[in-house]
Amino acid sequence: MRKGMQRRSQDEIFASYNWWDQDNLLFRITRERCDYIESCIDRAFGREALRQQTILEVGCGGGLICEQLARRGASCIGLDPSAGALEVARAHVRQSGLAGRVFFQQGLAESLPYAAGSFSVVVSLDVLEHVSDLERTINEIARVLAPGGVFVFDTINRTWLSRLVLIWIGERLFHRFGLVPGLHSYERFIKPGELRHGLQEAGFQVAEMVGFMPRLIQRRLTLAPGGPLLISYVGYAIRN
Repeated sequence: MRKGMQRRSQDEIFASYNWWDQDNLLFRITRERCDYIESCIDRAFGREALRQQTILEVGCGGGLICEQLARRGASCIGLDPSAGALEVARAHVRQSGLAGRVFFQQGLAESLPYAAGSFSVVVSLDVLEHVSDLERTINEIARVLAPGGVFVFDTINRTWLSRLVLIWIGERLFHRFGLVPGLHSYERFIKPGELRHGLQEAGFQVAEMVGFMPRLIQRRLTLAPGGPLLISYVGYAIRN
């Protein structure tokens, strides 16, 4: 770790995280993540279905995904435990003129404050590896999804390569890209087989799991679906 860089708790990190910094990795991959979400919704419900959805994002952080989906015509509810992150999200969505399409609420993934079957789409990106109880989180997402609803996710595989790239190298050398010390906990990374089993136990049919790998798109380095599931991976599942 670089001298002078302190390892903070994840609560402290997310309360003052640089969500909208253009160098931040999460900011840089927002477009590709939302492209994937839209493609999953299209495959499940048909073309242009995104505009007809009210989407719940579990673990919305500073509002990157909610705001981008709202720009594409969806209505969004973003839930997050961090008051600091939600303050940033609300301020930015007001500044962007999208406050009428996005609502933010404080709460926990393990205890979603919504009635059963409230949503047709739930997304949770770079969140499952941070929750305190993965099984309960998946069950709560299943509960608030209507039958036939879509759950879109991405998370990190628990491999030596993910530890090397994201923690040993990333959190030591790439702080300005948002990989700050303490951001990740290797023990909470999730093997694809574990996630698949948890989803099936909760009543989901897994439609896809694919790698989320570095790509050069229009001379811009980002991440995109495809390739092996060695580090980060994305997917979607349908509520039975």
